[in-house]
Amino acid sequence: MTDPSGPEPASPRRRGALVRVQRFGNFLSGMVMPNLGAFVAWGLLTALFIPTGWFPNESLAELVSPIMTYALPMLIGFTGGSMVHGARGGAIGVLATMGVVVGADVTMLIGAMVMGPVAAWLMKQVDRLFEGKVKPGFEMLISNFSMGILGLILAVAGYLGIGPVFGVVLTGLSAGVDWILELGLLPLVSILVAPAQVLFLNNAINHGIMGPLGIEQVAEQGRSILFLVDANPGPSVGTLLAISLFGVGMAKRTAPMAALIAGVGGIGEVYFPFVLMKPKLVFATMGGMATSLFLLQLLGGGTVATPSPGSFFAMMALSPAGAILGNLAGFFGGMAVSFVIGWALLRGERKRHDDDVELSDGSAEERDRHNLAAFEGGAGGRIRKVVVACDAGMGSSAMGASILKSKVRKRMLDVEVSNAKIEEIPADADLIVTHTQLVDRARQLHDDGTKRFMTITNFMHSEQYDDIVRLLERTPVTVGPASESAVPVATTSTAGAPAGGQRDGDVLVAANVILGASFASKSEAIDAAGAILVREGYVTDRYVASMHERDARTSVYLGNHVAIPHGEGGSESEIVRSGVSVVQVPDGVDFDGGTAYVVIGIAGLDGEHLPILSAIAERLLDDAAVERLRTATTTDEVLALLVD
Repeated sequence: MTDPSGPEPASPRRRGALVRVQRFGNFLSGMVMPNLGAFVAWGLLTALFIPTGWFPNESLAELVSPIMTYALPMLIGFTGGSMVHGARGGAIGVLATMGVVVGADVTMLIGAMVMGPVAAWLMKQVDRLFEGKVKPGFEMLISNFSMGILGLILAVAGYLGIGPVFGVVLTGLSAGVDWILELGLLPLVSILVAPAQVLFLNNAINHGIMGPLGIEQVAEQGRSILFLVDANPGPSVGTLLAISLFGVGMAKRTAPMAALIAGVGGIGEVYFPFVLMKPKLVFATMGGMATSLFLLQLLGGGTVATPSPGSFFAMMALSPAGAILGNLAGFFGGMAVSFVIGWALLRGERKRHDDDVELSDGSAEERDRHNLAAFEGGAGGRIRKVVVACDAGMGSSAMGASILKSKVRKRMLDVEVSNAKIEEIPADADLIVTHTQLVDRARQLHDDGTKRFMTITNFMHSEQYDDIVRLLERTPVTVGPASESAVPVATTSTAGAPAGGQRDGDVLVAANVILGASFASKSEAIDAAGAILVREGYVTDRYVASMHERDARTSVYLGNHVAIPHGEGGSESEIVRSGVSVVQVPDGVDFDGGTAYVVIGIAGLDGEHLPILSAIAERLLDDAAVERLRTATTTDEVLALLVD
């Protein structure tokens, strides 16, 4: 039974509004994230060499203002324009941004975030207007002059009108924030920011509001607290520590690692699912955030740029000399208060013995609904590419993709796993894995009727990826080439039976095993595994070349001292029937830095080898089993270890 504190499923209208806000925040983030290195460089330059920096240097400090005034807005304008209309959009985005930069008296990051995309959109419309209407030979002339004329108009408009308007708006926002700071009311923004974080709206807050205003404060004061409204990990770490000690079930077991990743790795998204499972915990983070902001104000904290990633070490690295004490107090004070509030919220709960009850809270039911639909839909369709997607495409999805890759490799499934931000999921993705809070947005952008979608409620919860692996195992994601649908392995056959009528014993027999081999290189080991398949009539000679091509593209070393050479996709015509070869290398052979003691050659046709391959994969997860294979003295012993 779901905890009554869990959130009710959002209505389609509310989900649509949430998706639009998320997409807006992600678009803002998309303009900033590729340029974070430049912001960090400017932040370090500022922290080190301005008069209040660690090593004041009048000459080097001259770099600070031009980078902030011109370089950073230009980068934002170019990136925003590129997102809308490629390199051509980026170029005119820079022209339009320059107008507002020169026409305003304040740093125009917000102006760049508007003018870059708007200019690119206008350029896109002009290009569409001329598309197909220009005589051959005049294309470049029209292209260059259309951009030149539109760029001139936008630059002048930005200088004469838009720049000053943006300057007034930004000045007003800055004055409002300054007023809040003077009244000591900044901690109250936690009431809005803490809930927005767990709805994946942190990018809109951080990069759309706090970042640009923080830049203005740095120019005047040498530091800004606004960079730490969202990026300070102390409050979320404190909440996770409370769950680690006083939570229940799976949340209690996974929270310690999440706290480490959030505090040290700076990937704040790992904290979100814990609050989504138990929404009342948002008050713990809210209280910690308010405490942090109060202490930062009281003790003069702040950084010179947005910490990226939002970790403790990044925060301290961007702290000017006079802000160290305030930032330490803000981090640990916020962590302590959120921990205490989290304890108070959790201590009254009775211990639950069924971990699944904990996981059913929040959006777990929605996760199950999406995953069931993935199992029931698209039967027989291949899954070659899986993409794990998150809001920014960097921290959470990269971690999730790493977990899934490990599981896929261990099951010997030939499927590509990658990560991406939701807006940049490749068109050829077959399966998209994302958070339940983000799946609606992913569907709006990428659902073409052929893609499947699966969801998770926690990017770092390893067991949630098991459903995904089960889906992959029941669809044709074979190691090596595969046909459009998996064919069940027949229960009766004789050796040499045609494809479609093999049984497990035909796929791996004693003749397919070599013991005591020794090789100088992985190339020789692949040749040996392929030679067995050729000799026993499973494949043609050309299939062995495909095995080498596959290894050149993506290493066939599985890990755990096992390599699985197999052919590239498209080499089906070189397979006569499905077969598996096993080569024992007691002294090991180097595979890209890993030592393989067992080399398993694979030729898969119509899914016939999958049952035996699945059994082999299960056994090779055990280090002791691999060691027994390495020291086996008879082929019968090898077969018993792998398939009996």
